[in-house]
Amino acid sequence: MIIPDVFSDIDPIAQSDGPEPACAITYTPEFVQAHDYLRAVLKADERSERTFELTTTCLKFNPANYTCWHFRRRCLVALCTPSGDDDDDDARATIDVKRIDDDLEFAAKLGGTNPKNYQLWYHRRALLEIHFRGEETMIQVAQKELDYVDMILDDDNKNYHAWSHRQWIIRTINQPELWSAEIDYSHSKILSDPRNNSAWNQRWFATHEGEIAVNNSGKNKLGGGKLTFDKAAEEANYAVCGAQVDPFNESPWRYLIGVLMEQYRWAQREEGADDKDRVDGLLREYVAKIKDMNKSWESPTEDLPAGPCVSLMSALVDLLETIGDKSSLQEAKEMIGELIVEDPVRRKYWHKRQGTVLISLGKVS
Repeated sequence: MIIPDVFSDIDPIAQSDGPEPACAITYTPEFVQAHDYLRAVLKADERSERTFELTTTCLKFNPANYTCWHFRRRCLVALCTPSGDDDDDDARATIDVKRIDDDLEFAAKLGGTNPKNYQLWYHRRALLEIHFRGEETMIQVAQKELDYVDMILDDDNKNYHAWSHRQWIIRTINQPELWSAEIDYSHSKILSDPRNNSAWNQRWFATHEGEIAVNNSGKNKLGGGKLTFDKAAEEANYAVCGAQVDPFNESPWRYLIGVLMEQYRWAQREEGADDKDRVDGLLREYVAKIKDMNKSWESPTEDLPAGPCVSLMSALVDLLETIGDKSSLQEAKEMIGELIVEDPVRRKYWHKRQGTVLISLGKVS
């Protein structure tokens, strides 16, 4: 597009850096020209095909220009809205599938070199909010976008923007089959990299919010809730299996403690009082399992180095302190004494934990 020819009726507006700019940025002539015309059409609030194409040019120069992305969406709405209704930014836009798909593809091309550009991710979300109005194709559209996110995560499996976008899609569609598939997906990511805490977090998200979605027949009652006792036991076992792969990996241990502590807190509430005994039994079951694991690793092997496993010991201390009887607290105190030596980076933290345990011991003695 030859910008001056296309916008021959528009007077470009130069960037104002003041009379004495402290640190003037040297732009290319092409960049300056495109943005001078962008400022002019922004001032005129012209939302047309030519201004939409101008945003394409400007975004190729700078994919992080959030003003340009916002104006592009306003142009897109205007171009998809029946005549006379384009004053409403609500995107009362009709669903022009081709335009939306083309713009998703455009964003994907720019995103190839900018996978952590949050403007790009927000733009995709805004487009999909329109796309998802076509309820008969909603699942297919969502699956296609999940495939795109998977491609991004294959390149960087801890990309926060990609994981957040993935969660938004699943929450928005809120169908049992997607929640179930996401548990399998997070499992595949954990298998490929057991230390990927983002994948463990995704499993927590899928099991907790998915449980609510399934139990409410897909109705939108989200926000994260307690797992059923049976599901919690299943997830606790999953975490221990993950820890057996690499006991020095903190992720499965923290997942285990999260699952068990959630059950414990529920049992302390009035409505969860009936579950108190079996939750206590579950905690003691996993204390025994962790001790057995620890004994089996006392002799160093090719895969496991010699010396205490701090992650395992830390999880055991958490459970023993939660059980809270005299023998458990005494055992926790002794183990914290070891951690003060074996985990020097967190020595002050363990000294504080030791003080807390001593206070609890004084109360039960």
